[in-house]
Amino acid sequence: MKRCLSLLARGWIYLELDLNGINADSLVQMLRASFTLENWDGILQIADRLLCEVNRFYSIIQYEHANGQRVSTFGLNRSIVYYFGYSMCLKGIALEKLGRYVEARECISRYGELGWIKDIDEDSHAEVEYYREIARANQYVIELKEGNTAILPDYLALLRHNDEEVLPGIIYILESAIKHEYNVDDILNEFKDRIMAMDQQNETKRNIRYYIDYIYLVAKYFSLNGKIYEAIDNLLLALSTSVRMKDDTGFRKSAALFEKLRNQATSGQRDKYLGLMQEIID
Repeated sequence: MKRCLSLLARGWIYLELDLNGINADSLVQMLRASFTLENWDGILQIADRLLCEVNRFYSIIQYEHANGQRVSTFGLNRSIVYYFGYSMCLKGIALEKLGRYVEARECISRYGELGWIKDIDEDSHAEVEYYREIARANQYVIELKEGNTAILPDYLALLRHNDEEVLPGIIYILESAIKHEYNVDDILNEFKDRIMAMDQQNETKRNIRYYIDYIYLVAKYFSLNGKIYEAIDNLLLALSTSVRMKDDTGFRKSAALFEKLRNQATSGQRDKYLGLMQEIID
């Protein structure tokens, strides 16, 4: 596994992963790592394998219930609902990133209604509700990807009442605005302070990726709207944060965009950039 991730990190090589014999919780960790590396094809492979495993576990558990036998746990760290939801949710995200929106919608519909799972406890019912809310949010994301700005008021209402969704939500809005060329200045202003306050809270690799992607996309959005000075300032912030957080993915993208805009940077901005490069060398 370490070798596969190393190759992906260095060369973005597509591999047919050998997932036989890997347990469900290890597959979850592989999904998280693949998300951090933005390895969408890898996520599809791993998610399908995890889904296959939990389907097998669930069939055995139902058989044991029906026959009054002791129910197997399979050494899982979380409820069976979690693994169903997580595998399909990550698969749906990967399909959306790959532009396969019809398939992504099918995934969303599957993890949006997990109430069919039988014999679950109170914590598992909470998982069902959690994935129902995530599915609702991700339905909006697909609409945004397709340029349907009519759903923005409803999506923003959801974000205002869900702190966990603010950062990924604004990222999706930025991606849509960049692709379909519409103005989201007011939205960025509304959520800016709330997002920047999260800087000190981004402890997980997933949140670090989201945070750096947000800064990078703000820079890209500004550059496309003629705000070059602001764009480069945001790129410098993305680069310094990437160095501090050891996020190679964010660093590569931000450095590439800086080089594209280098001739429009002020001497002070170029000096800051060279200082960051020297910091890496040292």
